[in-house]
Amino acid sequence: MALRYFEHYFNLLDRMPLALRDFHHQLGNVLPEYSMLESETLLEIMIGLYAPLYRVSALDDESHIVDTTIKNIRLDEAKLCFVDIETTSANVKNGQIIEIGAIITQNGRILDTFDTLVYSPFVPEEIIELTGINSYMLENAPRIEQVLKQFRAFLGDSVFVAHNVSFDYNFIAESLHKYDMPPLFNARLCTLDLSRKSIVSKKYALSYLNDMLGINTTQVHRAYADALTAFELYKICIQSLPNNVITLQELIDFSKGKVTYPTRNTKNR
Repeated sequence: MALRYFEHYFNLLDRMPLALRDFHHQLGNVLPEYSMLESETLLEIMIGLYAPLYRVSALDDESHIVDTTIKNIRLDEAKLCFVDIETTSANVKNGQIIEIGAIITQNGRILDTFDTLVYSPFVPEEIIELTGINSYMLENAPRIEQVLKQFRAFLGDSVFVAHNVSFDYNFIAESLHKYDMPPLFNARLCTLDLSRKSIVSKKYALSYLNDMLGINTTQVHRAYADALTAFELYKICIQSLPNNVITLQELIDFSKGKVTYPTRNTKNR
């Protein structure tokens, strides 16, 4: 159900604006726990959980429209949270997060950072080899429930940005669901998609781009270091955006290949 929810939710965001009643009905199909709420109540709850939504008022209460705030936020004004996680497995059913690193930025400047290990009694050998993180390092680390609460508070209303964002976003969202915490509704941006549209490269793995582009972050497969690399990659990508990519929504659309732009701009943004 969780993966279906993510796909459906972000498909709805891409289709905005929608009538409030239509939005409520379609979201209720995959989130039945919300289907019994009044449309206005549902919208207020989602906005309180940092969904990038707002109501467009109308003279007729029957015709209220829901639209996304990210259409109106310029890239130089947006708060972006670059996130990376290390986990013991590819999914929440079989594993858990053992490290979260995150960096909140605005207009190319770092505003705040988040970096913590997460307690786990066991780390598979292949994960130890990949990350260098072992169970001894995690003995005194905070528990996952505490870290998830702290991360949610840190993330706030920022846009969730990651390299292959579906993995990090979905894993964190499913972890929140597992521990009966409110859903994750933040807008998201994928630097993997963005790099494929703005950089010519043989490969687009973060570690490869780190070397190829001369970012040269010294660590790989550690959460904070990879979040920092994703931030540096983002700064490189936006140097070659089309002239008319000004807002967050336009950037997300560009990264997904939804719009073909005739000209490109290499000036600093």
